[in-house]
Amino acid sequence: MRAVTRERGIALLIGLDIDLADAVEADGVHLPERSLSAAYALSGKRPDWLLTGAVHSVEAALAARDLDAVLLSPIFPAGGVSSAKSPLGLDALSAASTGVTPVFALGGVTAGNVGSLADSHCAGIATIGGLFDAFGP
Repeated sequence: MRAVTRERGIALLIGLDIDLADAVEADGVHLPERSLSAAYALSGKRPDWLLTGAVHSVEAALAARDLDAVLLSPIFPAGGVSSAKSPLGLDALSAASTGVTPVFALGGVTAGNVGSLADSHCAGIATIGGLFDAFGP
């Protein structure tokens, strides 16, 4: 995976596993919300890494520090582990996007609803299901 991402100029982030990220020479780490407090120490130890974090509320997005970006989810009804969570919606995304840390919209983002994010002031989108849908069978 590292060879492919490096060849294509794509950043590779590893979820939470700092030792694995070091071993594969990743570009950074993605932290779950429960581990966001590790960002300060990690940013000092590895200033060259991209650090992102998962957040699930406006308050958590606004409180995020020492991260290059946060992924706020779910914005829309989503599948997977987010299927049990109520969607936060566009107003929450807009409110979260007023903080100092860039916010990316995640959760239920599809080709059909991505246009509705235009006025939210979010930094961008992240998608899982939407990517599969776009390149589906």
